[in-house]
Amino acid sequence: MGSGQGQVERWDVAYRLKFSGRAVREVGEAHDWYEERSPGLGSEFQLAFELQLKRVEQVPLMFPELLPGIRRTLLPRFPYGVFYAVRLDLVHVLAVIHNARDPKRWPRENAR
Repeated sequence: MGSGQGQVERWDVAYRLKFSGRAVREVGEAHDWYEERSPGLGSEFQLAFELQLKRVEQVPLMFPELLPGIRRTLLPRFPYGVFYAVRLDLVHVLAVIHNARDPKRWPRENAR
């Protein structure tokens, strides 16, 4: 198969993250909700979110498209999905939504 010289691997692309105001707000609200239930749990939620973002940064196309052009990854341990779009070298995190909500309704709900 050769040494692979001259081949460009997808994982060599450095993706940048951008967050919508909505996504920032939703992460903060989830953090606060968990922290109120059990001190330290909000920090664990934040860590799970950050670790999953690192996976998205490395291979954003690995996670399935839920809607045309919109992908979702699920957080480990916490019932949340991270919705994002990939454009060239940019991963735009659009929303962070509890899994009990209908993901097909989220673009129309509180899009502030």
